[in-house]
Amino acid sequence: MRDEYYLFKGCLIPTRLPFLERSSLLVLESLEIAHTSLPGATCCVEPIGLRSLALDTWLVVAARMLSIAEEGGRDILTLCNGCYVSLKEARHLLQSREERERVNAVLSEIGREYRGKGNVEHLAGLVRRKRSEIQSLTVAPLDKLRIAPHSGCHSLRPSTVTAIDASFSPRVLTEVARWVGAEAVAGEEWPKCCGGGVAGIDDGLSSDILDDSVREFRAAGANCILTPCPFCFVQFDIRQKQGIPVLFLSEMLALAFGASPEEIGLRYHRTKVDI
Repeated sequence: MRDEYYLFKGCLIPTRLPFLERSSLLVLESLEIAHTSLPGATCCVEPIGLRSLALDTWLVVAARMLSIAEEGGRDILTLCNGCYVSLKEARHLLQSREERERVNAVLSEIGREYRGKGNVEHLAGLVRRKRSEIQSLTVAPLDKLRIAPHSGCHSLRPSTVTAIDASFSPRVLTEVARWVGAEAVAGEEWPKCCGGGVAGIDDGLSSDILDDSVREFRAAGANCILTPCPFCFVQFDIRQKQGIPVLFLSEMLALAFGASPEEIGLRYHRTKVDI
């Protein structure tokens, strides 16, 4: 039986990075992952700024979407670290009967109710279980790539909620890169932030955090950064000054599966990718 999901694309990818959506859809089709867009999807209420300003609103918005997926009998699959942790943390909080009843009192005004079923998954968490499929689909091994993996904050923490990978010394990106023939030359013993979360508050601090990571990647001999997070992707593609190209997780897989750079829109990267 094939996996079946409601695909939640979030806001950033469809509006600013549609080429990442293209590669993600190609990968899901290649892996025979059945999916349809989550009906009535809205913003997840991103987990850094907006949620901090309106915690109750965030929880009700997330619960509404979780209730839609629950009603349809499918788990939610996200392409974004921020969307993943937002929906996943909401689901975690709503396991409390008291909290669920409080939120459902609001949802009842629009005829909805969340009962606490269903799950939320990230693309990285999905592909980590597909080793044999990924290896059999790899027709263009990426043996020229020396990867610096960057998991991003929200796929790893809070560890009691996300569970995609270990909070320290995560391995998923390194393993998937090796499955398609790439070499991982930099580790993530102590995973770092890309700096994107503070960009709107202190641009200089954001740049310093970003530059610190990229210097380590270059010193390790990396010729490509790999991330499963579109916010981190934007930081590395647009804001870094050292010129190391970045690939989104689905872009790397799509290339290994035989997609051409033109087919997945690598030309839209600000930092040129030379595969």
